[in-house]
Amino acid sequence: MKNKSIEIVKSKVKLKIKGKNVNRYLLRLSKNHIPLLFIDKISKDEVNILIYFKDYENAQKLNTIYDIHLIEYGGWEKEKHSLFKNKWIILALFFSLLFLWTLSKMIFKVEIVTNNQNMREKLLRELKEYDISKFHFQKNYQTLQKIKQKLLESHHDDIEWLEIERRGTKYIIRFEPRIIEKEKGKYSYQHVVSKKNAIIKKVESSNGQIIRGQNDYVKKGDIIISGYISLNGSVKETVSALGNVYGEVWYEVDVFYPFGYYEQTKTGRKKEVYVLTFLSNRIELFNFHPFYDKIYTSSTILEKRGFPIRFVKEKQEEVHTISSIETVEEATLKAVDLATKKIESKLSEKEKILKYKIINREIENNGVTLKVFFSVYEDITDYLEITPYVEEKDEGNGS
Repeated sequence: MKNKSIEIVKSKVKLKIKGKNVNRYLLRLSKNHIPLLFIDKISKDEVNILIYFKDYENAQKLNTIYDIHLIEYGGWEKEKHSLFKNKWIILALFFSLLFLWTLSKMIFKVEIVTNNQNMREKLLRELKEYDISKFHFQKNYQTLQKIKQKLLESHHDDIEWLEIERRGTKYIIRFEPRIIEKEKGKYSYQHVVSKKNAIIKKVESSNGQIIRGQNDYVKKGDIIISGYISLNGSVKETVSALGNVYGEVWYEVDVFYPFGYYEQTKTGRKKEVYVLTFLSNRIELFNFHPFYDKIYTSSTILEKRGFPIRFVKEKQEEVHTISSIETVEEATLKAVDLATKKIESKLSEKEKILKYKIINREIENNGVTLKVFFSVYEDITDYLEITPYVEEKDEGNGS
């Protein structure tokens, strides 16, 4: 099989031999160890033969009175001549692809989404130091993450969150400014009150008088830190009460989870890729870090009618796909997890779920519906404006 494959690609030539008694010439070729791969006798004075290209020169030297015409090349020599014949088309296509690829890997615009002109100019200058500017080549995902981390470190007091997103040949930089505020009152004079019905778990106070403590049950609006400072039952001073109160509050969440589950979420990573398609096969050009799972839309750049090869540009988005068939118990656990995520999405760093309990479960044909009770440790701080306390004085009547 290996020898047969080699034989197919070997260079050959097909020759037309004309002259009196051509068999004599064929015999001469054979005696000089030139293999005759194919013989097509047209007449006694004309024959077509196929020989190896390497023997072509010797065959011409052995000729005396015969007319020898080269009809066509075969094997690799045929491909080589075909390539040479179409070399300008091939070179034009190659350089066109190279040019398109180069353009697709360059940056033509850097956009910073902010109204803060000063911060925009600062970031543009720093991004330029990392070669993120017009007419520079794009960075890979890992490099962008490192640059993002360095920017966050250098602007720790100014930027809370930053993202560098590539859209085609443009970078979009979004960031959230860090807001550092000194603790101050919402009102000139105020009480700290409960935002919700809760059981108090922790009280932190920097100003005012604490009147409700840990494990006290409070209703919405109840005073926890008073702005009236009292001594021996009498108000001596009015202040702006400051502090934070954390309490145990309660929620009920209704959630449904199907037995057959399919979810596809976008990761946010995008790229443009040039692709050669041949029948059902795809070859992504210069895509050294392909997405494992993706969705894409394509637009044709080059296509020849009747020819099974196309050159297209794809806009790809990375996705994460989850597909599963669940039992009743598995669906119940997934439903609880989904309900938990709904609660956690509303909580801050210091807040947390204390416990949960399934208070109702309904099993349907296509899934499970739950009602889940949650006990949550949450910031219940709120403020109530007050007026300065003025001590009433008795006015004596003259006699």
